[in-house]
Amino acid sequence: MDTFDFDTPISRSQSLSVKWNREAIASICNNAEATPHWVADMDFPAPPAVLEAIHAQAEHGVLGYPAFGTIASTFASWSEQRHNWLVDSSMVVPVPGMLASIATLVELYSQPGDGIVVPMPAYKPFVDIVRRLGRTLVEWPMQYYPDSARFTLAIDSLETLLSRPDTPILLFCSPHNPTGRVFGEQELHAVAEIAARCATMVISDEIHADLSFPTSHHIPFDTVARQYGIACATCMAPSKTFNIAGEHFSLVVCSDQNVRSRLQHRLRALHIAPDLLATVTALAAYGHGYEWLVHLNRHLVSQARLIGELLEHSGTGLRFIAPEASFIGLIDCTGIQARVEADAAGNPELYRVATSPEGGLLSRFFGQRAGIAMNDGSWFGEHYANFVRFNYGTTRTAVEQAIKAMVAAVNRLS
Repeated sequence: MDTFDFDTPISRSQSLSVKWNREAIASICNNAEATPHWVADMDFPAPPAVLEAIHAQAEHGVLGYPAFGTIASTFASWSEQRHNWLVDSSMVVPVPGMLASIATLVELYSQPGDGIVVPMPAYKPFVDIVRRLGRTLVEWPMQYYPDSARFTLAIDSLETLLSRPDTPILLFCSPHNPTGRVFGEQELHAVAEIAARCATMVISDEIHADLSFPTSHHIPFDTVARQYGIACATCMAPSKTFNIAGEHFSLVVCSDQNVRSRLQHRLRALHIAPDLLATVTALAAYGHGYEWLVHLNRHLVSQARLIGELLEHSGTGLRFIAPEASFIGLIDCTGIQARVEADAAGNPELYRVATSPEGGLLSRFFGQRAGIAMNDGSWFGEHYANFVRFNYGTTRTAVEQAIKAMVAAVNRLS
């Protein structure tokens, strides 16, 4: 019997959770009362060791400036245990949050107007970072195979994008959000070989790495980059792994002294660093969270399998893009797209863009007709409006209820 409980519902409605915030839910699906399966955090308490560490710090009563003396070595021990990745702790730089890491690195290694190559579909904040910093988004579309419901990297087109003199950075994501791909050794070496030929800096977001399923072996891009002499920053964080995204903490593993020095210098110039409670949670999670993670991953594998089975036998034409990591997965809705468009044409009040500006056609359909809030595929790029992203980091009962409601909504379409 599992030591940890992932099937007892926990109310988050009064917890300052953006995932459960009614205005935020309405903004993506036009129904404030929809059940949230959108933003990427889970409905589970953090590991007991993390909660105990926070309680101990609060009971101590002093919330002063933190020291980071042991976090790099603690993370290095974690990386060896979880990924068989030997990290030089002197190359590890703490940063307050994954997106802050990426934005700082993009600013350091490119100039305004430069192109940043991003695999598509992409986590929308990547696109926001590129554009808000005055850089140019260079889309690298992944290949999608509907018959197998699988995304792969379009290696053949990468060199053309990176060989341009004004594209100094590849903003990579492994495991990939939102497709759920854990890239294999052959794919990663192909990317690294091209990046080396084009003298490209690689920023690799690996925030979902610890949540790779047992059948998928995550390979940190850092280990590949070093074989090719690539400048690389591998960005890790405990936030998704241990469901502590509200404590903004990340770690950048730098491929060499130059990358480390430039990043540290910029962070010191801006006077930014993780705060005390974020540091406390990260230390406790990486130091004592392994067993909890093992049990969590078993639960997530079971959840993903359940979704696949329910949709496969639903007769709706909805297809689950089986993820290889984490607690979010895409659902291909191509088979119902035309009927949803007809529903929207006949019931425009349910699909109002003004009251759901962060949504799309499909997220509004499922929000209105099924009472389920999900990120619309268009949030990840304009060419992906035939998908929705479903968050299954919750109880088994909640997943079953959500999928059944979605199936019923599709079956009611004329």
